[in-house]
Amino acid sequence: MNVTMRVFFGEKKLPATVAAYCLLLALLFVWLYGHTLHGLFDDWWNDPDYSYGLAVPLVVIYILYRRREKLRRLPRQPARAGAAIYLLLAQMSYLLGYFGAEFFLQRTSIVLLLCGTVLLLFGTQMLRSVAFPLLLLQLCVPLPALIMMRITMPLQLIASAAAEKVLRLCLVPVYRTGNLLQMSQQTLNVGEACSGIRSLISLITLSVILAGFSKLRWPLRMVLVASAAPVAIVTNALRVSGAGLLSYYGSPALTHGLWHLMEGWLVFVAAFLLLSVELRLLSQCLPKEDGQ
Repeated sequence: MNVTMRVFFGEKKLPATVAAYCLLLALLFVWLYGHTLHGLFDDWWNDPDYSYGLAVPLVVIYILYRRREKLRRLPRQPARAGAAIYLLLAQMSYLLGYFGAEFFLQRTSIVLLLCGTVLLLFGTQMLRSVAFPLLLLQLCVPLPALIMMRITMPLQLIASAAAEKVLRLCLVPVYRTGNLLQMSQQTLNVGEACSGIRSLISLITLSVILAGFSKLRWPLRMVLVASAAPVAIVTNALRVSGAGLLSYYGSPALTHGLWHLMEGWLVFVAAFLLLSVELRLLSQCLPKEDGQ
């Protein structure tokens, strides 16, 4: 713990009270959240929708290390009242999630606890400086199943309806029933994996990272993040359309297995390139923040 703190806050010896608080909070954190962290890591490892969560902590560590000089210069002004509020909210969130069997609330309480700890040890200025990495940690917490279901079905219908129009424009006979696309060779089922929810969540997180590292003003950063959703939806609709065209003019086997996985990766890369182009255009055509 002491070595970690020195890496980010310099070789100067930390006050004994701060070191003691850090040690105590670290022990309490492991005791309270060991099982929750294990479940979160298990979801990152096994759920393709949130596999990017394995990389987010590394990004957070890099951001903190990159900003270490700025963080060292910040005055230490503990905000105990604000810390108490965050710590209370963290435990309320954990208890509600525990008794309600809702993992999202339990895992969100980790971020709230980190916010309270930063306020308790270092103060408001430090919390503002580390707000971006804390936001990234929150974005890799899997959403509740109910919310995922409410998002997934509309995305399936949007992708299937768009694919139907594209296929008809390409003179491919197709009949759509809900999220099913019936063609002469086969019936394409735009299931949950093809809804685009995976690329949508990953792309939003990626857009936040791009915006955080950019030198744009905050309104333009918000524009970049907001554009991630339509980009993900449009590119996924093109992916489903491409699968239909490959099935009709090529072989139905091209819509399964390795080919299907490669299509998903290519579409995500295309969406990332679109966001990168948008970021470049915003950076060149619009003013930047001073001093960043």
